[in-house]
Amino acid sequence: MDTATAPSAAPPAPRGVIRRLQSRQGREDPFPLFEEIRSAGPVVSHGPHALLVTGYTECLQILTDRIWQVPDHKWRAARGLDTDGLSAKVLITLPRLNPPLHGRMRRLQSGPFTPAALERIRPTVRTLVRIHLDQLDAELTRYGQADFVGKVARALPVAVMCEILGLPSEDRALVARYSLDTAALTEPFATPAQTVVADAAAAEFHTYVMALLDERARTPGTDLMSQWLTHERLGTERVPRDELAAHIVFLVGAGAETTSSLFATAVQAFEQYPGQARWLAAHSEALPQAIEELTRWDPSVQNAVRVPTRETTVAGTHVPAGTLVHALIAAANRDPAHFPDPHTLDFRRPPRRSLAFGAGIHYCLGAPLARLNAAEFLPELLRRFPTLHTDGPATRTPGLNLRTFLTLPVSRRPRPVLTH
Repeated sequence: MDTATAPSAAPPAPRGVIRRLQSRQGREDPFPLFEEIRSAGPVVSHGPHALLVTGYTECLQILTDRIWQVPDHKWRAARGLDTDGLSAKVLITLPRLNPPLHGRMRRLQSGPFTPAALERIRPTVRTLVRIHLDQLDAELTRYGQADFVGKVARALPVAVMCEILGLPSEDRALVARYSLDTAALTEPFATPAQTVVADAAAAEFHTYVMALLDERARTPGTDLMSQWLTHERLGTERVPRDELAAHIVFLVGAGAETTSSLFATAVQAFEQYPGQARWLAAHSEALPQAIEELTRWDPSVQNAVRVPTRETTVAGTHVPAGTLVHALIAAANRDPAHFPDPHTLDFRRPPRRSLAFGAGIHYCLGAPLARLNAAEFLPELLRRFPTLHTDGPATRTPGLNLRTFLTLPVSRRPRPVLTH
C-alpha cells in the first residue's frame, strides 16, 4: 500500500476526558471538552477498542453508511456485555436493532408519529401544555420557586406519551419515575449503582406494561396498545407480547427524557440569550427554525454508538471491523467547518441540517412528536412566563448519551439589574 495514502492510527483522546465529561462541571457544560477532543484530531482513540468522533461530516458518514450498525444483542453477547436479565430484553428495541428486524419493528411503531396521527393529537398536547403551565404558575405563586423539571419538563412529555399509548392518567407519576430510572440503560459509561437501579426499574416497568397489555387483550379499547395487540403478527414475523411491552417501555423513556431535556434546555437558553427569546416571542413564524436551532445548540441525545461490519476508514483513520465508535452528535452540531459561529444560539441562523435527531435508518422515530410538543409549548412558555429564570443550578445524572435533567429550580422574580 502506498504509504502516502495508508490509513493512520487514531491519536489518543485527551487524558480522562470521559471522566471529566461525567463530572458535575462536564455535565453542565460539556462543550469545552468536546472542543478539547476535536483539537486532538477528528478521530481519537479511547482505550484500545473504541474511538471518539467529533466532526459533522464524519458523524454523518457513520450514521448513514450501511456498513455501520448499532451494537446489537449479537455484538454485545459476543463480548459478554449482555446479561440474561429482563433489562436485556428491554434493551432489544429500535436503537439496538439492525436490519431486517429493525425495519419491521419501526413500521409497527410508526403509527402514532405519522402527520395525520400527530394532527389528531395536537389538541390534546395543547390542553396538556395549558394544564402543566397552570400548575407551574400556581407553584410559583404559592412558593416563589418551583422545580421546572418536576412540574413541567418531565411531567408534560410523560403525560403526552401516556395519552398516545393509552397508559392510565393516574399512573403518570409512576411512569415518570420509570422513565427517569431506566435512562441509564442507554449510557455506555453507566456506573454499577446506576445499572442496578435501571435494571430494577426496567423489570418493574416491563411487568407494569405486560399487565396493561393483558388487560387490553381481555377488554380491548380504542387506544394504541389495543391496536398493537391486533398486530402481534407483522408480515411473516411474530411479535411476542413481551417484546411489544419492551418497545412500549422504550417509547415512553425515549419520548419523555429527550423532550424533557429540550424543555429544560430552552429555559436555560432563553435566560442566556434574552434577546433571542424576545425576538422569538415577536416572530412566531420563526418557531420551526428556532426549534431546530435549539436542538442543534444543545441536543438531548449527545452521542450515538456504532460498529463497522468491515474494516473501513474515517477521516483517514483506520477502523477495524467491530470497533466501538462514539459519534459525538453534540460536538458535530458545533463543528465550525459546518456551522459558522457554532457556539452561539441564533434563531435567525440559515437552516442547515443538524444531527440532533440522528440520521440514516435510525433517525429518531419520535422527532415529529418532539417538534410538535415544542411548537405547542415554547410560545406559551414565552407568553406566560417572560421573566422566568433559573434560581439555582440544575442537577443532572452522569451520562454521555442523554442530557438528563433531575431538577431545574426556577423563579419569575425579575433579576436584579447590575450596575458597574
